Amino acid sequence: MKTGKKSKMTEASKEYKKSRQNAKRIISLVKGKKQKECASDSNDPTHQNGIFRIAKQMVKERQI
Repeated sequence: MKTGKKSKMTEASKEYKKSRQNAKRIISLVKGKKQKECASDSNDPTHQNGIFRIAKQMVKERQI
């Protein structure tokens, strides 16, 4: 009767996996904050030119 596979993960690979997960979590949080900041800037008339510039750049990137 088998009780399960033995893990071949070394301590270094476990540490790498944890740090990679933490990095992804931090990046996700920062992206969320940036998105909220950008959304709040959309109502500000001084930042509208920047928003149109970003939208124009996105359209160009999609055409390529």
